[in-house]
Amino acid sequence: MVSLSTLPHTAAGRSEPTHYHVFYSAILQLRYGHLSKMTFVMLWVMGGPLSLARHGVLLMFFPVLGVLGFISIFPIYVLRKARLHTNTRTQPSVALEIYRRLFSKSYVRVSIIYLFSSSIITQIYCSEFADLTMFLPKRDFELSKVNEKRIYINALSVYVALIYAIIHCLQDKDRLSLPSVKTDPMLRVKQILYPEFRKSLALSIVLSVIFIPAYLPFRGYIWHTSLYFARFLATLHKSTATGSFPFSPLHSFLLSFTLLFMWNIANEMCTIYLTLGALHRGKGISEMSSDPNGTLLTGLRRGSKKQFTRRTAFQELRFIAYNDGRRRDSIYRDVEKPSTWQQINTECLHVLQDLRNGFVINSDLPGKSNPQSRSGAPVPTQHIPVTGSTPPPIRMRRENIFLSAAPLNESPTSKLERRLLEGLQDPQAVQSSSAIAWFQGLQKWLKQGKEELWTHIIAFLCTPYGAPFRYTIQRKVSKLVSNRELVSDAINALSDLVVNSIIEDTFGTVQRDIPRILSEFDQTITLLEAFVEKPPLHWSDVVNKKQLVNGKNPIGTAYAIELDEVDILVDDLTEAFDRIVHTFDKYLLGMGLNPDVYKRCGVSLRRV
Repeated sequence: MVSLSTLPHTAAGRSEPTHYHVFYSAILQLRYGHLSKMTFVMLWVMGGPLSLARHGVLLMFFPVLGVLGFISIFPIYVLRKARLHTNTRTQPSVALEIYRRLFSKSYVRVSIIYLFSSSIITQIYCSEFADLTMFLPKRDFELSKVNEKRIYINALSVYVALIYAIIHCLQDKDRLSLPSVKTDPMLRVKQILYPEFRKSLALSIVLSVIFIPAYLPFRGYIWHTSLYFARFLATLHKSTATGSFPFSPLHSFLLSFTLLFMWNIANEMCTIYLTLGALHRGKGISEMSSDPNGTLLTGLRRGSKKQFTRRTAFQELRFIAYNDGRRRDSIYRDVEKPSTWQQINTECLHVLQDLRNGFVINSDLPGKSNPQSRSGAPVPTQHIPVTGSTPPPIRMRRENIFLSAAPLNESPTSKLERRLLEGLQDPQAVQSSSAIAWFQGLQKWLKQGKEELWTHIIAFLCTPYGAPFRYTIQRKVSKLVSNRELVSDAINALSDLVVNSIIEDTFGTVQRDIPRILSEFDQTITLLEAFVEKPPLHWSDVVNKKQLVNGKNPIGTAYAIELDEVDILVDDLTEAFDRIVHTFDKYLLGMGLNPDVYKRCGVSLRRV
């Protein structure tokens, strides 16, 4: 027991701490500034040799190309910052994902940004070469002629921008994943230069070659449209005929490579600087606050719309739980209700509860509650009062109720219609029998056609051409575990705090919550293992269905269905459960654990 005299003195009440997002937003702006500065310097250095070759030594040190290049790249940074997210946005099938990502307003916005960037870079590129002017060289007495090679290069830049916008959306470049290990951003930038150079080189060759046949069907339309707008700038020759094909492999390759390399480097650098994590100059972001623990808790809150902020806060919590003994001690010593530990424990367990709810709702796992159990209150039943008096008997009509009485004052037209209807009746039911037989035959034919159609659909889905239309279990799991890193951080941070509490928790604030923590871990492991053992496959997931044995996943064999995200979470939960059990082995009997947890504790102890 701990006497009241040993408890630390607490204030009368808690003041509202500064929100975690306030400090993180300021740090992101600082990193954003470093990113912009690094981009400007790199573009200045890249444009130096070109300025030296064209304009001499003096203009090489004047950052004209660097400024213009930065203007073309900066909108991409604005786009990335506005669209950043941490959750995966996987769709049930590849075809549906392509449709929803490309046929959307999102793709239009991304395309506009890359078209703007490509237009500036193309103008800079064309201004450095004499054969890429808008009009061909002419003598004084000749009329101007449009340079089709310049039109070809402009069309190529539009083509590359639209293709790269497709790549941007399909690869979901706006999703940020925080690395577990913090590294120097300059080192990471140096490491990506050569891989991005190779990717840009290969893709530029492919796009330059494909654009030649892609340009041919639209050559006439592009040429006449360009002539229409060029007449506003100069007096052109009356001839509208095209000349030889404006084939320029060197310019096509160089421009494509320049665009792709600059965009790849810009996106990678943006990802690097925006994913530097929860440490700033060797300290956690919450350390900037006068109430570090309170600020950290505001970032951990469930329901926050700032998902990237919440993801970073959990990363900082994991760092504190594993590395920072001083912050752990401050968490243990804060016993003012609700204590810091209780709130951290609640938020970490909320992550596991949200994970389980997602699996229960979207699959046939046990534990799915009906509307009555969700509300917690029984559905009221309306009872009809029973009276002592007997209700009056129902009067039965003995005449044929299907016969229509002759209406009074019937008009000649109505009378004719009634006679026609009576004449169409079939007293012997021969026509009715033939109609029934016809409908039965039609129903049988439709049933056979449906079975044949279903057979062809399944056969198509089994082919490589049908693969994009399968609703696979792997894509479903990717959607259910949309932020696996956050769940892993919550599991490991909670287990580290519990394990370290056996030595550092002077007041015993953590030990009383161990039974609930172990129970939550056990429930989550059980549910995930049941999901892996009997995954709810969609009827179109024909390949994975063939791997099932008696409706179950043959775990441990070469034919097992791989669900990587679930396997990683099960490993994290099992490891965290084992560490807690081994640390508090001597005290488990007195904790009042439920039988399922006791059973798993025995398995964990025998695993040593």
